[in-house]
Amino acid sequence: MSSNLSAARSVIDSIRALGVSDFCVCSGSRNAPLLAVLATIPDVRLHTFVDERGAAFFAVGAARRLNRPVCVVTTSGTAVAELLPAAIEAWYSGTPLILLTADRPARYRGTGAPQSIEQESIFGGYAARSVETWNGASPLHLNIEFDEPLIDDAVGIKDEETQTGGSGPYQFRQRVAASQDSSPVVIDFRRPLVLLGGLRDAHRDRVLRFATKLNAPVYAEPLSGLREEPELQPLLIRNERTLARGSFDGVLRIGDIPTLRFWRDLEEKNPLPIISFSRLPFAGLTRGEVHPIEALPDASARDLDGALLREDAQMHDRWQTILEGEPHSELAMFREMSLRFSNGSRVYLGNSLPIREWDLAATREPRGFHYGANRGANGIDGQLSTFFGWCQEGADNVAVVGDLTALYDLNAPWIVPQLGASFRIVIVNNDGGRIFERVPSLRALSDEVRNRVIENSHGLRFHSWSAMFGIEDRVEELRPDLEASRRVWKRYDELWS
Repeated sequence: MSSNLSAARSVIDSIRALGVSDFCVCSGSRNAPLLAVLATIPDVRLHTFVDERGAAFFAVGAARRLNRPVCVVTTSGTAVAELLPAAIEAWYSGTPLILLTADRPARYRGTGAPQSIEQESIFGGYAARSVETWNGASPLHLNIEFDEPLIDDAVGIKDEETQTGGSGPYQFRQRVAASQDSSPVVIDFRRPLVLLGGLRDAHRDRVLRFATKLNAPVYAEPLSGLREEPELQPLLIRNERTLARGSFDGVLRIGDIPTLRFWRDLEEKNPLPIISFSRLPFAGLTRGEVHPIEALPDASARDLDGALLREDAQMHDRWQTILEGEPHSELAMFREMSLRFSNGSRVYLGNSLPIREWDLAATREPRGFHYGANRGANGIDGQLSTFFGWCQEGADNVAVVGDLTALYDLNAPWIVPQLGASFRIVIVNNDGGRIFERVPSLRALSDEVRNRVIENSHGLRFHSWSAMFGIEDRVEELRPDLEASRRVWKRYDELWS
């Protein structure tokens, strides 16, 4: 019977053969054989964590930055359950996350013995369970049982031949299954709207060529990387509200699922036909075709609706005037913040209000920003941890998050002493979840109920938190004027009424 350490070496060799060089390890006893083996391998990077949830989200960010899988190593029991939120995010965002979990022997399952839960299928459909069935663009869960004594063999440095990690860098694979019909995709919309969601760097040139040749109105979200693209400016719609005024006969969604309210309204309120081209198989709605981005056909030019674009430009200018007149409002602060970030900054946008307000108010000058976000499941969980994993050495990395998002991930700076990258965190502290003031379905509630139960209003400040982790000089807390923000939103609504 093989020893715990030999079993640990075998599974780690298999993982390293997939190109994995970064392991996020969480302390424990049951995973001691895995940690002992990893500690003997000179050419892996170990990131140590006290919290499995933070470790997993850090790994999500790191996998995106490195463009290869990153592995999280945990002990048994509820430590494994902490990985589920990040596994869900990785599944819906097409991120290769490897979850290596230690377990007690199978004879303990169902007994109620300490740290013995049903780990084998704990992630359900959100993770493959063997290297052979893994497609390389979603989570992989490897669960390995260790009996007592845990360290049952000699621990030594592995020889050079087995330190190389196998067959070299692993490449992302396309998750979208090839269509059985190999004929080209036909786009017969005469007046299409192009919605650009999140795009990988490798896809942007192709999408840019397609959009410019199509000569149709384009709405480009920040995560597309094309929002500030000079070549696309003559086609860009800058205001989401303009979209409802267009006489479109179809929507081409290219990239990840958009954040726009207009997109959600396509479900029922505005049932235009939709064709999607994406690296992921998700339609984002209950209807519409999904094709790989590689299936984008040759575009033929449409007749551009110049009147719509001219109206949009006029509205954009009026909107800038409104922001300039209310410098202490939240949206004006977003505009000012975007202007002072250095060219080429890596800007991570937290979910809920920040990602939408950046799109609405941030500069559209070509500043070379590189954007990141967690838009797989659209949750606020693990945002700061993901940002730290996404931080790149030699770059200006900045996260813009809301106050509740920061509160949800307060232990994320644990990893800071191990980071080689510089960073800044901007927390937009408006004393609660103010996005819910803008949700139409919640306006029927009284202000008292909404403030207390839904918005989680508070009076907390973040200085002591940043001081605890020694990052006071890298955390900025924006405190917008609530009434000024409400006035701006009111004038924004009036602008389009």
